[in-house]
Amino acid sequence: MHLQGPRVLAGMMTACLLLVASFFSPAATMNITAEFVPSMAHPENNTFTNTTPQSGYCVLYPGQCVAYGTFSINMGGITASLATTGITANSEPRMGIYFKMPGAVRNITVVNQQTGTPVTLGFRVNAFSADYLTRTSWTLADHSRWNGGSFVNAPAPCGVSGVGSYNKSHYQFMWKWPASDAACYKIATVDMTGEPYFLNENSIGYELITPDPLKMASGIYTGSLSLTVGPGGDIDFGDNFTASDSNLTLNFTLTVNHELKLTPAAGAQMVALQPCPAGKICSEDEGDANWERWMVSRVTPQLTGRSAFTLSSSGSFTVFMDCAERVGNECALTSDNSGQRVPMRVSVNLPDNVIDSQTGSTVTGRPLLIGKSEGQNYFTAKTYGADKPGSIDFLVRQKDVDIMLATRPDTYRGAVTVIFDPNIY
Repeated sequence: MHLQGPRVLAGMMTACLLLVASFFSPAATMNITAEFVPSMAHPENNTFTNTTPQSGYCVLYPGQCVAYGTFSINMGGITASLATTGITANSEPRMGIYFKMPGAVRNITVVNQQTGTPVTLGFRVNAFSADYLTRTSWTLADHSRWNGGSFVNAPAPCGVSGVGSYNKSHYQFMWKWPASDAACYKIATVDMTGEPYFLNENSIGYELITPDPLKMASGIYTGSLSLTVGPGGDIDFGDNFTASDSNLTLNFTLTVNHELKLTPAAGAQMVALQPCPAGKICSEDEGDANWERWMVSRVTPQLTGRSAFTLSSSGSFTVFMDCAERVGNECALTSDNSGQRVPMRVSVNLPDNVIDSQTGSTVTGRPLLIGKSEGQNYFTAKTYGADKPGSIDFLVRQKDVDIMLATRPDTYRGAVTVIFDPNIY
């Protein structure tokens, strides 16, 4: 509303009031949600669970929907009313009872609200239900008014999923939809003035083709799909019915709740490196025996150590390290006596349910990098694993042990922080 104040014209006071009215029909909306949470009972599970509250036909007739594997949700309140005086016998399909639904898969991009990472979701309508109402009473015998029999007999290419109910003023039905943007229609065998005049309680069944949640980062992913409603639209009630809305917006929310929990073994946060043959981890007693052999043979050993842990994981993550001291691209051990530094190789062994995201291979002896490096050491749990064993291995090479022995007796120390990060991007 805009008010134009008084002004003087030819000695007279006038007031001009300008009214602006705006009329609009808000688009109908549907909210579809699904969630993934790892389960010990089903560690191989890589599918989302539908968390959309069920509404529409399947609430009234759950037994039919269970039998036919159908789930329904109201079409955002969309209805359709008769646009003409009625339906004539043997009319063109679009002038009778005519429905076209988006049965072919639509791809929707849903985006992680924290990381901005997009993934693709597929959606298609696999069923349509409605309650058609009449102005006047009619009987069950009037089902003969339709070519092919009553509304329980869905016309090709649609399929039958059962009749819900009927009485003298309404008929509630559901048709299963093929995997295409097909039109399904009923042809009247007699003229029906004003019958049926209203399509109410419209709902759809749908199918979601979801990405593999084990390859998705934790978080909430959102996206939307806009469907046109009306003649020639994604949802089409033909030319004899007028829909209450011209657009239907579907809002999708996928929630991924991965688990990534690292539990160090008792005493694993302090590691004493021991002389040991290549490829082995030696105990303290074995290390003492190997030092005695070195005293005789003077063949320099390598030093190795291991920090064990258990890992619970269901998604993707990266592993990298931070060092108190470093030599080149590796963490370092530093001499108490001289401050001399020697490099130490740090590698990770991951549980057998975890694979390299790029190669698909299991992860054994993978060298760790200092800092988070894009595209490096990305891992994925191919199945959910709870408290599965893994380890961090440490190695000082033979030539570097020679340097350490030159300052004996001495103690070399170092600190390494290993980070398991689910935020790989």
